Amino acid sequence: MDKSKVEKEAKEVLDNFVGALKKIKTSSDDDNFYVFRDEFEREENDETCVGFKSKLLGNAPNKNDDFVIAEKGAWKNG
Repeated sequence: MDKSKVEKEAKEVLDNFVGALKKIKTSSDDDNFYVFRDEFEREENDETCVGFKSKLLGNAPNKNDDFVIAEKGAWKNG
C-alpha cells in the first residue's frame, strides 16, 4: 500500500472528524471536563497481567533483554 495514499486518507478522516466535532453545540457549563466520583482510585491487588511483558517485548522492533529501545523523539513530526 502506498504510504502517501494512506497518509492522505488518514488526514481526510481526521479532518472530517474534527469538522464534525466543531459542529457540536455546547453550553458554557460544558467547559468543565471533570467527572466527580465517590471512588476515583482503583484498588491495588497482587494480580499481574500474565504474558504482558512478553507480548510487549514481542511487538517491539528493537529491544535489549527486558527493555524496549526507542529513538528519542522519533515519533514527532518535524
